[in-house]
Amino acid sequence: MRFDLKRSLFLSVAALGFVAAAGMANSQTASAKTYARVTSNSKMAMLPQDRNVTFTGNNALYTKAGTLRGARVVASKATLSSFSNVSSSTHNVRAYRIATTNRGSIYYKVVTYDGSYRGWIYGGKTDSDFNGGVQQYRTFTNQAFSTLTTAQQNGTYKITTPGTANDGTQVTYKSPAYTNYKVGRAITDSSPYANTQF
Repeated sequence: MRFDLKRSLFLSVAALGFVAAAGMANSQTASAKTYARVTSNSKMAMLPQDRNVTFTGNNALYTKAGTLRGARVVASKATLSSFSNVSSSTHNVRAYRIATTNRGSIYYKVVTYDGSYRGWIYGGKTDSDFNGGVQQYRTFTNQAFSTLTTAQQNGTYKITTPGTANDGTQVTYKSPAYTNYKVGRAITDSSPYANTQF
């Protein structure tokens, strides 16, 4: 009789443990975080100059769409916010890919003109306009020729410090530096032009 009682208690405890383990497994499955998935990912068809954007600081930059499994922060909202408040042209940004998730969110893949930051950023719920973490931006505004003085219009110029430094003072550019993505230098070494009048 004692043997049967011990055996009965052992089986009851084992069954109780199994039920508890099953309950925990179901609880963990129910509470597990669900991730979004990408439903489309394509190269943007807009004209290059129409894809120039600036960070708003409202969203962080990620290695992939921020709601995907494994997405890691490339630059925080605070960092991007600091970029949006400075006039440094190296922080100009070009968007070049667009992705949509199954939740209807738009993400843009972007890169800063100096190549320091590259990743995906939230862009709102519609692809008709930039939203979320980026907004459209004009990197350069043509100034009227009349804003130059007569002396400036009629003067000649020399390169003050000829050389090869890519700092805006020693080489010339096909367009103002960092106003067009991957549009680089016209003269890479101005040393031969040290005494040339422009």
